[in-house]
This record gives sequence, structure tokens and C-alpha cells, in this order.
Amino acid sequence: MTEKINKDELTKVESKEDANSEISIDEKEQLRESETHENSSEKSSSKDHEENQKLEKSVEGLEKELEEVKDKMLRVLAENENIRKQSEKNRIEVIKYGVQPLAREMVDVVDNFERALSSLKGTEEKTLEGFELIYKEIVQILEKFNIKKIESLGMPFDANYHQAMFEKPTKQFKPGTVCEIVQDGYKFHDRLLRPAMVGIGKSEESEEENNNMNVENREAPPVNESEKK
Repeated sequence: MTEKINKDELTKVESKEDANSEISIDEKEQLRESETHENSSEKSSSKDHEENQKLEKSVEGLEKELEEVKDKMLRVLAENENIRKQSEKNRIEVIKYGVQPLAREMVDVVDNFERALSSLKGTEEKTLEGFELIYKEIVQILEKFNIKKIESLGMPFDANYHQAMFEKPTKQFKPGTVCEIVQDGYKFHDRLLRPAMVGIGKSEESEEENNNMNVENREAPPVNESEKK
């Protein structure tokens, strides 16, 4: 009986040891699996981080390219707007000043007509009136196209509109003003078509002083070099 009991106890102990060994093997496998899972999760997280960094860099690059494209588009639009404005300005100037060469020729015709009228004074009144009517019509046509005579007589000399031909002593006009018109000047819109050829007035007193000085210089005897010594 005692031997049988010992065998049973021995069997129980062996079975417990086998169970413990089985448990330890399972735990080891679980640990290995958990370690493997952790490693794989770490690897996957590192990959995700790298991919996120790549995506961020690509997004930054795209944003930079988009800004460059926007800047180029704005510059192109600005250039197109400048070209459009310049073209519009040129178109308006062509419409406004396109007949400028014809205007120059017309004012020469007016000059000749004025000379003809001056030479016709003293002839029959009907003939003179006819020429004056034609002259007025020509002047009206010029004014219709904004070709206007520059009012110069008695005005201060202005180099922008006047071309000085001579100086003339006068009491009628102030010094430095236009006292005589040799040829009329004209403006076409706001542009100078032709400057007026004018004489500039100066005081008669200054003219007399200059004459007296010239007389004195002529009357003064020449200085002898020996007398100077």
C-alpha cells in the first residue's frame, strides 16, 4: 500500500512539473509575440513619421511653387494692364494729334492769306470783303480742330511759345514784353504747333544810355602808351 501511495504522489508531482513547464513555454511565446508586436509597431510608427515628414516637405514645396505662380501671374496681369493703358493712350493721341502735319501746312496758308489781305487794302470793298470772309472761315475751321493762334502782343516773353527775333525800344510796351509780331504762333490742343516770331520791347532810356556810351567811346582820344609810363 505504501508503495502505491508513493507512486501516486510521484505521478502528481510529475504532472505538476509538466504543467508548470507548459505554462512557462506559453508565457515565453506570449512575451516573444508581444516583443515582436512592439518592434513591428515601432517600425511602423517610424515609417509613418518619415512619411509624414515627406508629406510636409512636399506640401511646403507645393505652397512655395503656388506662391511663385501667383507672383508671376500678378506681374503678367500688371504688365498687360500697363500695355493696355499705353495702347489706349496712343490711340487717343493718334485721334487727337493725327492731323498735326496738316495743321502745320494750314497755318502757313493762313499766313499767306493775311499777307494777301494786307496787300489788297485800297482795292474795291467787295473784293476785300470776299477775301476777309474766306479768311474768317479758314480761321473758324482751324479753331474747330483746336488749332488756335497764340496771343502774344503785349504779353511777357515766354521762351516756350515765343522766338525772339530782335529787341526794340518802345514806350508803348513794358520792357521784356512782346512789342511786335513777325509771324504768329499756333497751338494744337495743348501742344505747341509753331512758336511766334516776335520782337521784344526795351526802354528807350536804356537805348539812349547805350548810344551816349558809344558816342563817348568814339570821342575819347586814344591813350598813349608813353603817357601811361
